Amino acid sequence: MTVGGTTGTSTYGIADVLEATYRTGRGTTSEADSALTKIARSAYSALANKLSTGTPSQYFVQRFVDKTTVTLYPTPNSTAAAKDVHMFFVKRIQDVDTTYTDATDVPYRFVPCMVSGLAFYLSQKVNPQLTQTMKLLYEDELARALAEDGSATSTFITPKNYYPNI
Repeated sequence: MTVGGTTGTSTYGIADVLEATYRTGRGTTSEADSALTKIARSAYSALANKLSTGTPSQYFVQRFVDKTTVTLYPTPNSTAAAKDVHMFFVKRIQDVDTTYTDATDVPYRFVPCMVSGLAFYLSQKVNPQLTQTMKLLYEDELARALAEDGSATSTFITPKNYYPNI
């Protein structure tokens, strides 16, 4: 399943998927949602058989400059392919151009960082007394962009059972 950037049905500007559920029994009285677990790139890479089929239980989000793809694992089989996947996602604002051909070569989350970095470097030549302020803004925007680029996957922590003196 590809979200945003597919031919035929294009959903513009999906930035990230927050939550996803897999719905079975569509149109019947026994509709049921099961939560899908978001996995990181390293966990998806470690999966041995990415082509296995079955009922999806996990999803991997890969963000590109111009699109975001969502890969379900395991791949839906013939009985699971007719079901629905519902997603809560973060959507970015629409570009000014209606043809969507003026895409930057920078991921949108780095645009504020790029602009404040340019202001920092220009301030060194044009207005040196603002350089320190511009540097702080640039570092803040860079930290924000790098933090957003991290993986927000589901984490489960199970404590180890420990029974002393038994």
